[in-house]
Amino acid sequence: MNADLLLIDERRGRAEANRLGLRITGLLGILVEAKHQNLIVAIKPLMDALIATSEFRVSSSLYNQILEMVDEA
Repeated sequence: MNADLLLIDERRGRAEANRLGLRITGLLGILVEAKHQNLIVAIKPLMDALIATSEFRVSSSLYNQILEMVDEA
């Protein structure tokens, strides 16, 4: 496909993509980039909604790390 980036969140899939040397990001990476480009105002409410309304799981340490990265801690 000649894609520049693979969007994947599933742990085993990410591990295989890393093994193959593919450049990857997940949904949280997309949200961080959107915030940096001023496409969204805040990430925290979006992460909270994903956690509350879907099977989206994120560790508390990653949750806090993301908020620190975008100055929402």
